[in-house]
Amino acid sequence: MKFRFKQWDLGSKLIFIATCLAIASFFFKWLDIGVAAENGFLQGGVFFIVCFIYPFLKVVREKKMNKIIAYAFALVAIFLTMMYVSSKTVDFFGETIRGAAAGPYLFLASCGLLSFGIFSRKY
Repeated sequence: MKFRFKQWDLGSKLIFIATCLAIASFFFKWLDIGVAAENGFLQGGVFFIVCFIYPFLKVVREKKMNKIIAYAFALVAIFLTMMYVSSKTVDFFGETIRGAAAGPYLFLASCGLLSFGIFSRKY
């Protein structure tokens, strides 16, 4: 199987870059509450990458993608990430403390890039 990144259309390149960003986000801190800081692997965020598998494999194999299925996976990834971020936000003595660090926000941005890549893909 040849890897022909230069011949891909814009949407395929964006899907590939979004997947790489999502993987990179797992190395960032996902939880930072001062005393404890954990990355995406320790927080279980790595399971969110499952939503990227279908579009990524279709791009790498240069196959036709069912955009409805791909959008569904992207929407699930966005929903799960937003649930994760909101679950790490707590009220402590009347103040709101956000425990989510940079990792989930980078993952959320990569989900948005994935959605735009699916929209931009020609085939």
